[in-house]
Amino acid sequence: MIMVIKKIEQIQNGNGSTSLICDHDEKGLITDDERGEIICRPCGQVLTEGISNSDSILTHTLDGFLNNSQTGPKSSLTVYDKGLYTNIGARNVDFTGKRISSKTISRFKSMRVWDSRSKTKSTGRNLISALLLLDGVKQKLGLSNTIAEHIAFLYRKASSAGLIRGRGTPEIMAASIYAACREQGIPRSLDEVSDTLNVTKKKVSRCYMMMIRRLDLKPELANPLDCLSKFCSALNVGEKTKRHAFEILQRANSLRIMSGSKPAVVCAGALYLACIANGENISQIKIAKNTHVSSPSIRKALVVLNKALTIV
Repeated sequence: MIMVIKKIEQIQNGNGSTSLICDHDEKGLITDDERGEIICRPCGQVLTEGISNSDSILTHTLDGFLNNSQTGPKSSLTVYDKGLYTNIGARNVDFTGKRISSKTISRFKSMRVWDSRSKTKSTGRNLISALLLLDGVKQKLGLSNTIAEHIAFLYRKASSAGLIRGRGTPEIMAASIYAACREQGIPRSLDEVSDTLNVTKKKVSRCYMMMIRRLDLKPELANPLDCLSKFCSALNVGEKTKRHAFEILQRANSLRIMSGSKPAVVCAGALYLACIANGENISQIKIAKNTHVSSPSIRKALVVLNKALTIV
């Protein structure tokens, strides 16, 4: 029987952790990042415990960084204080549990008063209610977090310019949502936004035009092709019909047919025309109901597109 005799020395580190020194070669050491240990491969002895590897949090993907981040959540415009909130405790003790001095107590009392006053201003209360409204509307309209950030930016900009004074919060929020969707090319009509926030279309349109003038917004022109995927999903049409409607809209855009009409009307007319050409039995009433466009508007778009392009 061969006995392996190894020499182990125990040392005390400055941070309180204990390390062992083994007489084996350093090439046989194994570092366990998850447990924070250094192990000797030949003898299996744990040489160092409780180490912290700063390289383990360096990742090359965004998800990995967010999972391993030790600095808390990132700031967001959709939160009232952008995620950088303050929380001053009511107990007058330090981190060890000892009572702080009377001078420090009066100082912290003043800080609590100013902190509460900053959160109870009229503008602050308005912004809190508006962002809570945005959080609920975002789910109903199916908007992404990026669009929500842009909506919150526009609303904060309108609030700083004094456009909220004398107007309702849902009206300015609806106008901000519609403006952000127009700037980012998201197909959301004025009717959808106004119905979701329970505001009349006239008020939303008025606030939207005011924001364009006062905030110098430059939204992109609406394209009927942006509505096609949404309408096809709602109507569950075939892929052949969808491609045919896409070709009709492309030709209509190149020839500037119905360039001044509503994009939803042009898209609904092209989709109904493609259904007729491909023999897909989808009624005009069903298309009008799912696209929020009236039947006479669909018939008018159908006649204009068929006359110009000669589809059927």
